[in-house]
Amino acid sequence: METVTRLRSNSLFVWRTLGRYRIVSVALLIGLLGVAAYAHFKHPVLKNFAHGSAAEIANLKASWSKGEIIVFVRHAERCDQSDATCLSAKDGITTRGSDAARDVGKEFERLGLDNTDVYASPLARTTQTAAFMFNREVDTRTWLADCRATMLTNAIKHKAVGRNLVLVTHSDCIREVEKGLKVFLPAKPAYTSSLFISLGENTHPHALGFIDAAPFAADFKHEW
Repeated sequence: METVTRLRSNSLFVWRTLGRYRIVSVALLIGLLGVAAYAHFKHPVLKNFAHGSAAEIANLKASWSKGEIIVFVRHAERCDQSDATCLSAKDGITTRGSDAARDVGKEFERLGLDNTDVYASPLARTTQTAAFMFNREVDTRTWLADCRATMLTNAIKHKAVGRNLVLVTHSDCIREVEKGLKVFLPAKPAYTSSLFISLGENTHPHALGFIDAAPFAADFKHEW
């Protein structure tokens, strides 16, 4: 009889302990969901122009024609993180990446580059990307690689009034821009993706949205 009582007591203890763990787990899950929801509403997700409306595309084109846009382009596919054929050295981009860069460059040509300045990070993968995008050597700036906490400030400083600015840079640097604007991309910036922000005369920078390379150079191009 004592053995049965002891077993029942032990079973009750186990179930109570498991119950406490369930409560703690549920509480942690609710807490994590709350943090995610807070982050979402505090820092809104950037718009994907691949799904943009005609009005949104028209607004972007109008701002571009006025020279009010800064674009942050991530470099093309890295050779040292891919099994694809390298363009040249391992610290550069792949041949597949060079094709993607060339296609994205054509879309910027479609927008118009007469009133546009272009700079690139001095690293091989960014200079190669810029060269294939614009079919020429592009001036480099060290702050496009060494960008911690300074990226947005430097971009604004280097934008001339009435001229667009295209900056070929790195995913970490684009994340710095997101932090500065208190917005965020739904995922890590993809290779050759572009983040657009507007900066008119006497106005604060405003995030417009982003576009990945494939929609930019294919599905999205008819909107331009």
